Amino acid sequence: MLTIPVPSGAPVALPSHDVIAEGADWWTAWNFDVQYLIPVAVLAFLYARGLTRWENRGRYHSPWRTVSYYTGIVLLVLIYESPLDRLGEHHFSMHMIQHNISMMIIPPLIYLGAPATPVLRGLPRGFRKQVVSPVLRSPVMRAFWGFLTHPVVAVVLFAASQWIWHLGPGYYDLALRDDLVHDIQHISFFAVAMIFWWNIVDPKPRRSRIRSMGLRIVYFYGAMVPKHILAAFITFADAPFYPTYERVRLFLPGTPLQDQQLAGLLMWVPFGEALNLTVAGIIFAIWWRQSDQRQREAEAAREAAREAERAMAATPGA
Repeated sequence: MLTIPVPSGAPVALPSHDVIAEGADWWTAWNFDVQYLIPVAVLAFLYARGLTRWENRGRYHSPWRTVSYYTGIVLLVLIYESPLDRLGEHHFSMHMIQHNISMMIIPPLIYLGAPATPVLRGLPRGFRKQVVSPVLRSPVMRAFWGFLTHPVVAVVLFAASQWIWHLGPGYYDLALRDDLVHDIQHISFFAVAMIFWWNIVDPKPRRSRIRSMGLRIVYFYGAMVPKHILAAFITFADAPFYPTYERVRLFLPGTPLQDQQLAGLLMWVPFGEALNLTVAGIIFAIWWRQSDQRQREAEAAREAAREAERAMAATPGA
């Protein structure tokens, strides 16, 4: 039997930190966290402001990129401010949905929105030139970001964050009881996901350091293997991992163990295999289109060269 040890002296009798009040309905349990909403609103505003101030564009910014970015922003608000967040304090399966949307859905949507240029242009000019630009151009910052986004490092961070939080002794349960630890957990999940997806979705105008689309598929699947193994541990455990979920009111049918098994299946199937096939299919389609485009360009160049040769041969005195 796989169990998660609770550190000696831990306050295991306390309820989770943000449970839905007794007698209240789950669909009314919305949050309003100003400290979270303000930074997200600022990012949304800077993106829109940057687009309006982006004159003489060196590259085309398609409307679908704007839609993708704001879809990611809206989801980012919903997963932490909607009843899903509060349900996550009662059901591991709801917490799993929240975390996987944060790690597997939102980062690629934001990157597909090519946010770097609009957000930077949305900043006040003086602040951008005097503060942000020197920091971004700093050799130390470039080296640090280059280290974090190295494919091996990114995969290790992505896998380790999930394994440590889910199977570390008492860590996940502590996050359910403590606001600060809970925030650190959410930030770490989202941060490592943004690092991981950097190598899959080209964050325009920057490019992934993995240029080959085939290698991006290998990179993606390499990171998914530890995730699937973790999902199997969660699914097939014969006892609940986290005591907190055994002490709170349940809104969904089933026992805490069945809810845990559902969480593992959600991590494994819709946010695992199904998403894996979707992402791999998209990468393969892009790879195929790029290869086809290169082939057409090469054939056009060869045809142009043959036309030039024929023209030269037909010219008198050539």
